[in-house]
Amino acid sequence: MSTKHLFTLSWNSIDISISLCPDYSTSFKANTGKALAHIEVKANEPLSISKTGYRSLFLPYSEVEQEGGTLRLIKKWLDEAANSREWKTYIAQKVQYSLFSKNT
Repeated sequence: MSTKHLFTLSWNSIDISISLCPDYSTSFKANTGKALAHIEVKANEPLSISKTGYRSLFLPYSEVEQEGGTLRLIKKWLDEAANSREWKTYIAQKVQYSLFSKNT
């Protein structure tokens, strides 16, 4: 397993921590000749890709490179998932709630 690379991303006012292990499995590499990347996405609130704010992704590292790197890949994933009806409903409810919430 290779070293983890750490990134931060602010997406739609949500602070996100991202870790990338570009060569997660020596067995995968031995069998396929390709590096298997493991990406973990963590936030303290829901994301368009995860109700809990945590998501783990395994994919060939070459796909990370094809997307322009880890941050571009994750931002694209978040943006695409943000088009879902479920996410749009969540955001509408979150905004509506904040309009009427009381600070006590």
